[in-house]
Amino acid sequence: MSQTVRARAFASALGTTVLATSALVIGAAVSSAAAAEREQVRMVINLIAGVKMPFPQNLRSNQARTELVQLDTNGATVACLRLDDKIRWCFEHIAPVGARAEMLRIRNEPVTGLLVGNLYHYVDDFDLDGSVDIGSTTRLDGLPHAPMGVVAQFFHRGTTRGDQFRADYQKLYDEGIQAALKYLGE
Repeated sequence: MSQTVRARAFASALGTTVLATSALVIGAAVSSAAAAEREQVRMVINLIAGVKMPFPQNLRSNQARTELVQLDTNGATVACLRLDDKIRWCFEHIAPVGARAEMLRIRNEPVTGLLVGNLYHYVDDFDLDGSVDIGSTTRLDGLPHAPMGVVAQFFHRGTTRGDQFRADYQKLYDEGIQAALKYLGE
């Protein structure tokens, strides 16, 4: 009878070990998926800092998708990307200075300029974890000769303001990251 008890104890211990190992494997898979998003954010920041555009400088008829890259001595780097005749994506990496957090800001704006009815979007990721912390949409209203900006939507993760817009701004952020990884530098 003691061998039967020992066999059951061994089987129980083996089952617990298999369960614990399975949980570790699943946990590693989930954490690597989150790390991949964080890694994509870092890749975009490195692209912003590494790309030189326009190149060569002062070339008037440049067909590149990357319109502009500016390195600022105050800790900000900006790169703008034009995929078509409608939308421009701009990426700003803002370095930490003093108490200011390091952040990535992605802007999505119409190429046509300041026209009534146009929507301008931006999203900020403060901790570079791949999740949007702030999102805003400004709509231009008013007369054509005097457009006026009105904040149509606003989201702030820390205070849950505009939480109903979180998915929209996260989608915008993810699209911007993918556009940068695919086209920045072309």
